[in-house]
Amino acid sequence: MYLSKYTASINDMELVHTISSTSNEFLRKINENLNMRMQLNALLLGNVQSGKTGQMLGIMSAMADEGYRIFLLLTTDNVDLQRQTYNRVRENLTDFNVLTEKDDLLLNASSLVKPTVVVLKKNARVLSRWKNHLSNTGLCQGLILVIFDDEADSSSLNTLINKHRVSSINKKLNEIKSTAANTIYIEVTATPQAVLLQTNISGWKPQFVYYFKPGNNYLGGNYFYPREKSLNTIFTPENELDDIKSGGDIICPWGLRRSILSFLINCAHKKLNGTTNCNFMIHPSARINIHNAFVKTVQDHLTLLKYSTNEKTFIENLQEEWRGLQQTKPDLEDFEDIKDTVIEILDNTEVLILPLNSKSFVCRDPNNPDALDLQKGFNIVIGGNTLGRGITFPNLQTVYYCRTSKTPQADTFWQHSRIFGYDRERQLVRIFIPQGLYKLFSDLNTSNEMLIKQITENIEKVQLIYPQNIRPTRKGVIDNKYLNLLYGGVNMFASNPLAANVETINILIEQFAKDKCVDVESELLIKILRLVKSGSIDDFNAEKYIACIQGLKSQRPQIKYKLIVRINRDIAKGTGTLLSPNDRAIGDDFNKEVVLTMYRIIGNKDKGWDNKPLWIPNIKFPSDSCFYDVDD
Repeated sequence: MYLSKYTASINDMELVHTISSTSNEFLRKINENLNMRMQLNALLLGNVQSGKTGQMLGIMSAMADEGYRIFLLLTTDNVDLQRQTYNRVRENLTDFNVLTEKDDLLLNASSLVKPTVVVLKKNARVLSRWKNHLSNTGLCQGLILVIFDDEADSSSLNTLINKHRVSSINKKLNEIKSTAANTIYIEVTATPQAVLLQTNISGWKPQFVYYFKPGNNYLGGNYFYPREKSLNTIFTPENELDDIKSGGDIICPWGLRRSILSFLINCAHKKLNGTTNCNFMIHPSARINIHNAFVKTVQDHLTLLKYSTNEKTFIENLQEEWRGLQQTKPDLEDFEDIKDTVIEILDNTEVLILPLNSKSFVCRDPNNPDALDLQKGFNIVIGGNTLGRGITFPNLQTVYYCRTSKTPQADTFWQHSRIFGYDRERQLVRIFIPQGLYKLFSDLNTSNEMLIKQITENIEKVQLIYPQNIRPTRKGVIDNKYLNLLYGGVNMFASNPLAANVETINILIEQFAKDKCVDVESELLIKILRLVKSGSIDDFNAEKYIACIQGLKSQRPQIKYKLIVRINRDIAKGTGTLLSPNDRAIGDDFNKEVVLTMYRIIGNKDKGWDNKPLWIPNIKFPSDSCFYDVDD
């Protein structure tokens, strides 16, 4: 009854089908794994902004049909997100009691005649009050308490595990679990790395994982971050963030200027078609002072544009950006119509700049339900960590991203992909990003696809696979005593190779250049890896790869090793993995082998080299054996 009524309120039949399928299959897995003598942990995995809330509400409705009566829905400690979630639950589950964190006195035995959902922030004070209420009333003592933990990897896990202490949120959640006869704890996230790396003894590792596929209209990693850059991506200079950081009266950097014009054209297009909502996200840093610098730079540039609309430079730059957008949307409105509408938007100051960070939230009115409404107007949102999780960005058409990290965390950076979603106009969406960061996100997408593939095949064999410079998650939530670490599954190459031991390598492998691919012994790969050199260990850690080969050899004596050799390649420096489509395809055919591809580059100076031949290595470990994993 509850599930059918919920799905009847949804107009999208594809979404109805996926919610019904997810709800029924997830409930079946709960029934298979539920043991009244121990808590059940489960993981609901979706893609970033792929509709996890809709799926949660479907599962909740299906469980209500089975007689479950009390649900907690946890959000991150974010006022706007908690309010957004509460309003959505109340609007969609009309036959439920829907309570917010201040409604503890409304939760009593009589209210449980109907299924009840309490939407809470993961805030120590809030959780403590609700733990006390549940404990003092004894409401859950004869019931199964169902907890949906949205963004479960964010703050719920014990961040002090390696200090042999328990973090505040983790402690409060454990106390809430103990108020019930039993608990079904459903961890929900698009970035499960930290959850999957929990140990069995931690009490937070899922007994099963269910992945729901996004709908056909979803735009995600494969669309925005393919191996070869699409027309939706504009590479910006690597140093634009530094330009803003330096302060002073800085002229708006080139890439940021282009992104603003692209957004204004999107706004004009929307307005010409009767829509007055379009969003632009700028994500430069976690630091509030940098957000403020971007706010000033963007505001100053919008003011400059407002008073420059009759100038030749403004018209030429706007037309150039219009032509770029027209490449992917040939039926984009005529330039004169776009130009006149952009001028109107600027003259009327219709673009609102919104800094969203911890400081800006303090200034918000918590009693105002419209404190954050990105479904209205033309908005430029500037922020950092606040933009990274949970909050939905409707009609997000433009992203300017330049946030960097020496050792990026896969789950944190992947959550920054707020451009993913369903309501983007794909022909006009644009990401402005430095090439180095694009490569990072492309690598993350490849790794994410491999992770999902493993999860859908067999949870017991999940291995988290990343390039060497990327951590799967933050160190504080992983018990170091049980962590095993190997790298693999993606092509790892030397970006800054050195011309070293060229003749020695020639003698070893030049004979194989005529072959498509050859089987070799592990000793030869190790010998080659000891000869190749790179500008830094962070660029190509040959010793780490040798250790991986040796470890694999001891664990799987039957593993095979492939060598691909190509010579006289005239390739420019800084062109990615350097692999030709054919060679990449050859390597991809060997998913269970170690594949080392060696390219001898001519090294011409006009291609960025030093006029010396050199060998460039590219290694790919088997996708089922190079991993981050825990052993307990």
